[in-house]
Amino acid sequence: MLEQFSFALGVTAPILSLLVLGVIFRRSGFISQEFIDTSNSFVFNISLPCLLFFSIARTPLTQSGNIPLFLFGFIVTLGLAFVFWLLSCLLLPQDKRGVFTQGAFRGNLGIIGIALVVNAYGNEMLAVASLYMAVIAVLDNPLAIFILKPKGHHAFKSILTNPIIIAVVMGLVFAAFSVPIPSFVKQTGQYLAQLTLPLALICIGGSLYWRDFQHHHKEVVWATIAKLILMPLMGILIAIELGFRGQELGLLYLMLSSPTAVSSYIMAKKMTAHGTIAAEIIALTTAASSVVITIGLIILQVLGYI
Repeated sequence: MLEQFSFALGVTAPILSLLVLGVIFRRSGFISQEFIDTSNSFVFNISLPCLLFFSIARTPLTQSGNIPLFLFGFIVTLGLAFVFWLLSCLLLPQDKRGVFTQGAFRGNLGIIGIALVVNAYGNEMLAVASLYMAVIAVLDNPLAIFILKPKGHHAFKSILTNPIIIAVVMGLVFAAFSVPIPSFVKQTGQYLAQLTLPLALICIGGSLYWRDFQHHHKEVVWATIAKLILMPLMGILIAIELGFRGQELGLLYLMLSSPTAVSSYIMAKKMTAHGTIAAEIIALTTAASSVVITIGLIILQVLGYI
C-alpha cells in the first residue's frame, strides 16, 4: 500500500506544488489578474492544442488499437456525463450546472491519467493510454462546449473553431497517415506543449480564493465525489460485468478516476461566470486523488481483478 501511495503521490504532488505557487505568486503581487487572463488565453489557444496534437500525432493508430476498450471508455464517459447532468438538475441552479457537470466527468487524462498508467504498467501501455486519451478528448471537448454554452451561444460553430478540437482532429489525421513532422517543428511544438501544465496550474492557483469555498462548497464537494468516487465506481462495475480484467481494467480505473482536467477551468473561465468554481474543483480533486486512487487500486488487487 505504501508503494502504491508513493507513486500516486509522485504524480499529484508536483501539481499541488504548482497550485500553491500560483496562490503565493498572486497574493504577493508577483503575477496580476491581467497576467492570468493573458496566460489562460495563451494556454487555451496555443500550448494546450500543441500538447494534444503532438501527443496524438506521434502515436501510430495501427499500434495497440484496442477498439473495445476505447469504445467502452467513450460510451461510459458519455453516459456518466448525462447522469451527472441529471444530478446537477437536482442539486444546483441552472447557471452552475454546466461547470459542475464538466468538473464531474472531465478527467485530466493527457497528464495525470497517462502518467498513472505508465507508473502502474510501464511504457508498454503508453501507446494504448495515448490513444484512449485521444478518443475521449474527441468526446470531452465538444461535450463540454454543449454543457457550458451560454444562452444564445452557437455550440456547433464553437466546436468547428475550437483550437482543442482542431488539434485533436489534426493529430488523428497525422497519426492515421503517418505524416512526417520536421524535427524543428516537432521540437518547437514540444517546447510550447511543455508550457501547458505549469502555466495553467499557476494561473489556477492564482485564481483561487478559498473564502469563496463557503459559497461554493456544495458544488465543489459534490463534483469531487462524482469525479473521484462515483465515476470510477460505476464505470468499473460495468467494465467488470463486461469481462475487462488485468491491465485493461487497471487502465480504465486510472483514467476514470483521474482528477478534473486543467482545461476545464480554461473553458469555464472563457464561457461562464463561474471559473472560480472550476478551479476549486480541480484543486480539491487533485488534492484528494492520490489517496482515493491508491485505495481503489488496493481494492481491485485484493479482489483479483487487476
